[in-house]
Amino acid sequence: MYGSGTWAIRRKEEVKLERTEIRMLRWIMGILLFERLENGEIRGRAGLVKITEVLGESQMRWYGHVLRMDDEEKVKRAMEEPVRGRRPRGRQRIRWRDKVKEDIKRRGLVEDDAFDRRK
Repeated sequence: MYGSGTWAIRRKEEVKLERTEIRMLRWIMGILLFERLENGEIRGRAGLVKITEVLGESQMRWYGHVLRMDDEEKVKRAMEEPVRGRRPRGRQRIRWRDKVKEDIKRRGLVEDDAFDRRK
């Protein structure tokens, strides 16, 4: 999970991560497939939340760090710099910033909440 705050993860990759997480939890906890336990119940027994929620929190944390940086910082300038040129035809690949905006909307936050670290 190191550096996961900067990943632009797609739904397909989220599904793979969740599947792998559950497979590992079953193996660690000794739960066999024929016991037919739901994923939520397995996570509940382990006391864990979905790995995609952890990823979202990591992305929100990194986004907050970047917003609070000085305007002269290279990372902040790179994030705010518009990309020149045209994007290829077809469905556009999801970008990190698009994913962050989606998470902000889903969680009911606004960008100014990044300056309040308690949220």
